[in-house]
Amino acid sequence: MPQRHSKNAGGMNAEAMTYAERQAMGFGTVKERLGKDAQGNFYDCNLTQAPCVQPVSTPGGFLFSRQAILENLLEQKKENKRRLRQWEAQQRSESESKLEESLAEEEARKEEFYRQNHEGLSSSRPLSSVPKASTAAPATSKDAPTREEREKASDMRSFWLPSKTPEAERKAAKPSMLCRCPASGKKLKMKDLFPVHFTRDPEDPKKYIDPVLRDQLTNRDTLVVIKPTGTVMKKKTYEALVKPDGAYEGVKVTPKDVLDLQRGGTGFAAHDRNAESNKHFLVGIGSGLADLRGQSGSSVSRFGLKFNN
Repeated sequence: MPQRHSKNAGGMNAEAMTYAERQAMGFGTVKERLGKDAQGNFYDCNLTQAPCVQPVSTPGGFLFSRQAILENLLEQKKENKRRLRQWEAQQRSESESKLEESLAEEEARKEEFYRQNHEGLSSSRPLSSVPKASTAAPATSKDAPTREEREKASDMRSFWLPSKTPEAERKAAKPSMLCRCPASGKKLKMKDLFPVHFTRDPEDPKKYIDPVLRDQLTNRDTLVVIKPTGTVMKKKTYEALVKPDGAYEGVKVTPKDVLDLQRGGTGFAAHDRNAESNKHFLVGIGSGLADLRGQSGSSVSRFGLKFNN
């Protein structure tokens, strides 16, 4: 079948961007494959991205430096209190505005009642004392524009200006007073944190080893921590040696006392859970790594598309 060359990307009549061009420009969801350098080690703090100092773990198995996570929880509490004060001030402002509106409506009803019942003819005044309405009177008050209508009409003439754009009322919801884990987003309390102890390698103090098998721990290993003692070991060590006895170093250990730690990154998709990062951009420009219009022999865009090459 003959090909429709006019419909091909880069043709003379191709006015729409192709999928590759949109990806190169950075529109929509941009995905980036993460390497080993972008992923931390199993002993790194999830806040400082550095080796943990006095490591503590959350119920989800995320490691933090003790000082870093305590400062983070304290800042969250301060922020929650600030949002609560802001919400309470907004509630008071709304209640005051509602009270003013109700008082204004009540005053308007009173004035309307007085106008209908007391601004008519009085029995003490003779009929001749009431001035007669002129037949050649100008337009009534209903026909004449009010001051508010005139101001509104003048504002509508420049409705496209930012200063004339009406602002939406911002209503803040009642803030939650819960503190959350910076890594998982789940609620977290200080009492939920428990200390973690790594066994250092005598030959290389910067490395850690399994306290039972004396094997060096790596990011490829699945690690567990025993809560009563805070000891970190390989999961296969626990399954083979500690779980059958139900005790470690004279301390009773149940399956509820064992927690899986989050593994470190290796750069391999089969091992890492977060090997890809996604981010959505409404407007953006690409990294310049992909071929754009005009770079590979295709025709230049006909609708004024410009690239920062």
